[in-house]
Amino acid sequence: MKIAIIDFGGQYTHLIARRIRNLGIYSEIYHPEDFQISAEICGIIFSGGPQSVNSEDAYKIDFDITKSKVPILGICYGHQLLASILGGEIESGENTEYGATAIQIDAKSHIFNEMKIDQQVWMSHGDHVAILPPSFKITASSESIKIAAFESMDGRFYGFQFHPEVTHSTNGMQMLDKFLKKCTKVRDWDSKHFKADLIAKVREKAMGKKLVLLLSGGVDSMVVLELCIAAVGNENIFSIHVDTGFMRKNESQELKEHFDNLGYQNIKIIKAEKLYLEELKGVVEPEAKRLIIGKLFVDIANNELARIGLKDDWMLVQGTIYPDTIESGDSKKAAKIKTHHNRVEEIEKLIKAGKVIEPLQDLYKDEVRELGTELGLPQFLVQRHPFPGPGLAIRVICSDTTENNDFQKEEEKLNELLSKYDMGGIILPIKSVGVQGDFRTYHHPAVVWFEENNLLSWQVLQEVSTKIINSLKTVNRLVFSLNKIAKPKLDKLFLEKSNLVELQEVDALLRHKTDNLKPIWQMPVVQLPLLNAVGKRDYVIRPVCSQDAMSADFYEMDFDYLKKIMTITQELPNVGDIFYDITTKPPGTIEWE
Repeated sequence: MKIAIIDFGGQYTHLIARRIRNLGIYSEIYHPEDFQISAEICGIIFSGGPQSVNSEDAYKIDFDITKSKVPILGICYGHQLLASILGGEIESGENTEYGATAIQIDAKSHIFNEMKIDQQVWMSHGDHVAILPPSFKITASSESIKIAAFESMDGRFYGFQFHPEVTHSTNGMQMLDKFLKKCTKVRDWDSKHFKADLIAKVREKAMGKKLVLLLSGGVDSMVVLELCIAAVGNENIFSIHVDTGFMRKNESQELKEHFDNLGYQNIKIIKAEKLYLEELKGVVEPEAKRLIIGKLFVDIANNELARIGLKDDWMLVQGTIYPDTIESGDSKKAAKIKTHHNRVEEIEKLIKAGKVIEPLQDLYKDEVRELGTELGLPQFLVQRHPFPGPGLAIRVICSDTTENNDFQKEEEKLNELLSKYDMGGIILPIKSVGVQGDFRTYHHPAVVWFEENNLLSWQVLQEVSTKIINSLKTVNRLVFSLNKIAKPKLDKLFLEKSNLVELQEVDALLRHKTDNLKPIWQMPVVQLPLLNAVGKRDYVIRPVCSQDAMSADFYEMDFDYLKKIMTITQELPNVGDIFYDITTKPPGTIEWE
């Protein structure tokens, strides 16, 4: 028996499949145009997606769901599509919700039976169900939307406007489990042969050829290398580590020591800082930076392969994980959030030519870490903070203008909202990448502060963050300042050696001061093209808690300790104000670019 998941291009489709497997039932993903009902399917889930059900080119489903003999659950877009097909109405409007949202459920309903009435779930939507189909009832509501969940009176159809599959929906797994109980009593899926299956797949796809690995030194590439060694042996692997100049302080040297200690062979370290800085000179747009970096990776690898005499008898191995493919828009109708360096055009050509092996492409970060542990990698490497392939290049927010934008009207609305909390704030004249309703956004961050320092509260900041981002369409990220600040001056900032050295020093100090804070899953330190009142460079820290990078909460650091590390960091030369990112994912991606 299996659960069929219909993929409408949502960011979390594979995550739904994984959650179902974790609950003991095999799941498989289908595109709507490819799906046909079959005897082994015991339940169907419609995924989320970036489109509007009311759009002419929106994904539809080709089979008659009214004749379905198995239960169907719609999630987000799927929830709206289900309602639309069965006679309900969908509206687009002001009732958008992104991030943690409180709902009240009907504890007597089929799906929420015996659960507590107040639940916290994860929302990411623009449209919503306004009118139910006939013979349906509302089973959950939020402050913004009346129909946050529904079910049919006959118990065949269920809809959630929220995402139960993300870890930040507190009882999401329980909700999915209750749906599965409507589908089958059999729970016989077992993933204990996972490692052996992946090793076998690498061996099969290698076809006796040499394997070439771009080795960043992050957990993904290290796990892939261990898989390849287990599959074809150390002697059949050639690894290339490119020191782009965008690594963390002393990182390439430290990685070389780790490689030697682990007994890895045939690793070539190529110093390419000068080349990267030349190619990225004056480049500002985040997507352009990622594309240039990815292309250079391929060019450098090709040059090295030519140098050592490897012609066509090789396969490229990448540590691509599932969030990379999702954010790059690999699913047929998934929206592009940002192009990952391992999804640039040159890599796509190699993939189409059958020259690329990606053993981890269906896995999430926590699964990769579990696999690394099974493969025997040391825990200090397995549990390292994730670090993006482009490195610090996407943690320098570049700018080629000194003009400040006028946000007077939006700032008036911002401060009207903040006044209720005795807070103030401004919109920053820069932009960052986000994801809202499964779409990429490129909007402004806002910085907020408490008018009185004795009022500091993470609970208030969480509430304010959600409210502002849901209310201001030009804002997709919120940062917090310990002190009231003057409006910063927009400054020109590019990927130059001096700027990178400054960022490396700030990053190294802050990582050293927060290494003991184990709940922090990742903490990007971002250099901004902003100067404070005395002309020093502003920064943002982004400590997040996550399991799989598909959703994330900001870490609630002790305020006294936060003040302490901010003060120490501001003693470094040219370090101005340091902001603390208080944006969940969604709507803000973990990295700013």
